[in-house]
Amino acid sequence: MSQTQRDQPPQRQGLSLRKYGRFWAVYDQDTLVVVTVYKKGAQEVLQRLAPLQSTQTPEEQRDGRSHP
Repeated sequence: MSQTQRDQPPQRQGLSLRKYGRFWAVYDQDTLVVVTVYKKGAQEVLQRLAPLQSTQTPEEQRDGRSHP
């Protein structure tokens, strides 16, 4: 496995982690979202931005409602 493959974890829902000079950048498709000093910080941002599994029905998502 090359150094580049180890540095870049798999993409999640259009989000990706890439080296940015000596820093780490999180992209949403091709849009830069954040640059961090540490890889661990960038991974945390990826985790928090990755959409959670929803238990809402499509109608609830469309109307902005949630389960009680």
